[in-house]
Amino acid sequence: MKYLLMILPLLLFAKSPFETLDMKNMDLSIYETKKSEENLQASKNVKVTCRLICDKKVYKEQKISDAIEFYKKPKENGSNND
Repeated sequence: MKYLLMILPLLLFAKSPFETLDMKNMDLSIYETKKSEENLQASKNVKVTCRLICDKKVYKEQKISDAIEFYKKPKENGSNND
């Protein structure tokens, strides 16, 4: 028990293999993306950016509408059979 109490502080300050690595030792090349010149120009174009946002909004609204219709149909069909 005495030895455990003497070694405990050393164990607390020892580095574990699960600690994060230093950023200077990490290879970040796998996270780099290559964008073509057309993609860079499109990302700077306000009309393209606006269209992308509008398309996402319309898509989301269409999904919500489809879900509402999906849940409405069984109710309407169930009430007609009664």
